[in-house]
Amino acid sequence: MFDPTKIKSVINFEVFQYWNKMRGDRLMPARADLDPADLQHLLPHILIHEVQLEPLDFKYRLIGSEIALHLNDNHTGSWISTIPHQKKPSKLWTMLEKAVTDRAPVIANPPYIGPYKEFKTIEDIVLPLSVDGEKVNMLFICVDFLKDKKKLN
Repeated sequence: MFDPTKIKSVINFEVFQYWNKMRGDRLMPARADLDPADLQHLLPHILIHEVQLEPLDFKYRLIGSEIALHLNDNHTGSWISTIPHQKKPSKLWTMLEKAVTDRAPVIANPPYIGPYKEFKTIEDIVLPLSVDGEKVNMLFICVDFLKDKKKLN
């Protein structure tokens, strides 16, 4: 069961609160319920995946500018199954699959392997979206790059 008190990132907690408000009494909100203007200051940290259920796969639809700075390639429009280090059984795939299967938020701390070594960890929050309220058709993700306080002091 998802526990929002486990969220370390302030921005991820803000995105979770927004998602929770938009879902109301439903299991998940729809993509149409989300207004980018409401989260304008957080858009650089937002990533959206389209979900294909049969067979399961995830397509990059939107990659925020802060996330793009840390990627080696622009994966917009790519299916995760075609990216060698992201396809099943990667940690990323497992995290996304869990959000789809559980139809609930997932928090993850994948290792940081990008060019900016002042970052120690990443905290992702994966929030499922659904048009029909039952099947996940998109994943709304916020990514925060948590700095290693020891290196910054």
